[in-house]
Amino acid sequence: MVSRPLLHRLVLLICGALLLASCTSTDPEATPSATTTASASPSPTSSPTPTVDPAVEEATAAILDAYRTYWSVSVAALADPSAGLPADFDRLIVDKARASLAESVIRLDQQGLVMTGEPVIDPEVDSVTLGEQPEAHVIDCVDSTNWIPTFRDTGDPAASEGQNAVVEVEAWATVFDDRWVIREVEVHRDRPC
Repeated sequence: MVSRPLLHRLVLLICGALLLASCTSTDPEATPSATTTASASPSPTSSPTPTVDPAVEEATAAILDAYRTYWSVSVAALADPSAGLPADFDRLIVDKARASLAESVIRLDQQGLVMTGEPVIDPEVDSVTLGEQPEAHVIDCVDSTNWIPTFRDTGDPAASEGQNAVVEVEAWATVFDDRWVIREVEVHRDRPC
């Protein structure tokens, strides 16, 4: 698993080594030229722009898409829990994330609650591991200030007092059936962000 800061340092180290190698003469008999060329102005040095492996970049986009789909499906399902889950909701949601969402839908329906509004999400892929067992870790700071549990029959808010509305959320993704899927989501209600 390669973290983003480590990847950036590795890219910078490789670029620096390539730059140093390109400045070193490979001909041991090379001698400096007697003629010099004057430059009108010194050229500014620029720092190398780190590049991201295209496979990691593509995976990151697919992971974020799966994560955003997880939230859009969750919002829709919890807005009307009596309707059940959408037929294809598990296309990008599997394992613990699937079970947790299904349980939340049942629980809200049994309690006569619906979720109104929408949360605000701002996910970031923290790490990606490609290869035989691809995995990714997503971190997010979810703002549920305007995503409110409400009694279905009365429309009255059902939120408990004193709960953090803006909390840290972690998600783990993997590849299933040739696509990135969200397999687990953990909401840290005790970690405001």
